[in-house]
Parts: sequence; C-alpha cells; structure tokens
Amino acid sequence: MRVLDGMYREGASEPQSLDIVVTRHDVRDEAAFRSTGVLELYEELFPASERDSPDDIVRWLLSDDVGERRRFSVGGHEMSYRLDSRWFILRAGAGCAVGLGFFTYDHASDLIFCNHVGIAKAWRGGGLARAFYREMVAMLDALFPNNIGVVLEVEPFDRDRLAAIIADLERTGRQQLAADERDEIRRLLRASWYHKLDYSVFCDARTMRPLVCRSPCLDPTPPLSGWANGEENYWLMWRARTGAPSAALRAGQLWHKAATAIYVEILAKSLVAADPNGRRGYWDYATALVAGTLQRTAVADVRLARCLDDDDSALLSRWGRLAIDLPI
Repeated sequence: MRVLDGMYREGASEPQSLDIVVTRHDVRDEAAFRSTGVLELYEELFPASERDSPDDIVRWLLSDDVGERRRFSVGGHEMSYRLDSRWFILRAGAGCAVGLGFFTYDHASDLIFCNHVGIAKAWRGGGLARAFYREMVAMLDALFPNNIGVVLEVEPFDRDRLAAIIADLERTGRQQLAADERDEIRRLLRASWYHKLDYSVFCDARTMRPLVCRSPCLDPTPPLSGWANGEENYWLMWRARTGAPSAALRAGQLWHKAATAIYVEILAKSLVAADPNGRRGYWDYATALVAGTLQRTAVADVRLARCLDDDDSALLSRWGRLAIDLPI
C-alpha cells in the first residue's frame, strides 16, 4: 500500500490522505475486491462499449492472470502465455474507491499494458490523476523488475475535424456538444494527458504520422461475420522504464513486440484459452488481423515521436479557453 498526501480535492481546507492498494497484495479475494466499490466506479467512468464484464475482471485478476504459465491447444498446436494482471485502487476516507488503474504484465515481452485508468469526477484536478499514475508505475516497477516500459492504446483523432469543431464553438458560443463532437475532443484530451506523462507514439518517419494498429473484436461469441463490426483502430503509445536496459530496442522492433503483446499474448490467447475448440476460428481471425497490421507496416521506418505537435497544442489552448467541462 502507498499513501498520497496533498490538497487534491477542490475546496479542501487541509491535505487529504489517500491510499493505493493493489490486488493480490493488499486486496486478496473477490469479496474484498468487490467491497471497495471500484467496480461501481469503473461502470461510472467508462461507457459499456469500453468495459469488460465484472466477472471476467475478477477471474483475470484473481485466478487466470496471476503470473503462472497457462497452456492450451488450438488445432493440435500447443500454445502458452503468461500474464499478471493487477488492479490498483485509490481510496479516500472509509476506504471509498475514487480512482482505479488496470494493468497487465506480459512475461513474454516484458511489457506492461495499460488497460484503464480513471479518477472519480469529484476528485479531478489538483494533479491527483498524474500523482496517482506515477505512483502506480512505481509500484509496477517494484512488482515486475524486468519490465521495459508501458504501452497503451489511444483512439486516433482527426486534426481537421477538431479544428472545425472548435472553430464552430468559438463562433457560436454554444456550450453543448453533440455526441460525436464530444468523442472527438476526448480523443485529443486523452492523447494529451499521456503526452504530458512523457509517452511517445509510434510513427512512420516519412510522414511523422502515427501508425494505425487495428484491434480485433473483443467479443468472440458472435458469428464470424459480426467480428469486423467490433474492430477498432488505435495508435500505440509507449513510455520506457527509466534505466531499463532493453529500452534501447529499435522502434520497429518495439512496435512489433507491442502489437504482438497486446493483441496476441494478452487479447487473443486469453479469449481462446477459455474455449480452445469452440474459438479456433476466432484465433485464426485475430492472429491474421494482427499479422496484416504488421505486414502493412513492415516497410515503414518506425520512429517514436511526441504525440502532439505545435498545431495540436494550439487546438488544446483554444479548447481550454472555451471553458467547457468535458471529463475524459
């Protein structure tokens, strides 16, 4: 457990003391995990399309992804994977959950994947989110001393579309945004948050545009014909662990390693291992999709670059002057 002390909550007259607990270290069983209220906070923070089922989360955290090698067979081919998933819970008075972080360490690549991070609306501001995130990464470094860094997905944003939305808000003075406008702005704000935490994005050096990674459908239960509807495009962001000896990997090698870790080792293997015979088709589909992404980018000169440029920073400044409250 770690403790955060500071003036984090708006209107607070004195510093608040918050603690951070982690599953299978401080929170050891399902009853203790559910009693923190963190699953209710998770439901509040993320839309249904972005959430995993609570039962799956409990299974991953407490039985499946516990650092032990899991083996299964698909079409006569023996496979294995070794993951360790941890949920960090930021607690205020009386143990109430006000923040969460969900990370998975892949032993095959020594990469940590950031699944979700969030702070309750009443506790945003005052630098709490950044302090919480940095403490979680320090705790992860202690748990997994061989890790080489953290990789995560962000949804691509369209700079031209953002400029048009912000210009219209400036011109009309309206404060209400349509759903698609909110989504587009949030994409920029999320990328900006990780940018401020010193994350870089994988780019094609010829254009300095981020490389696009296509995620397989997260639900293997519908018929194959429906899987394409569940695919999403992401940019991958990366932050090397300070002093990690493997951080000097070439960007192209790291890109390949990151995409394979996220979409094969963590996603596909976890889903297929639950029903190897019934989900062989999903395995073929998911691995082919990842292979296609890697093949399309095989000839790219991959570089790591800062996610936001001067034009993006200008858009953020203009958005800030609009003073519209839009949680990310």
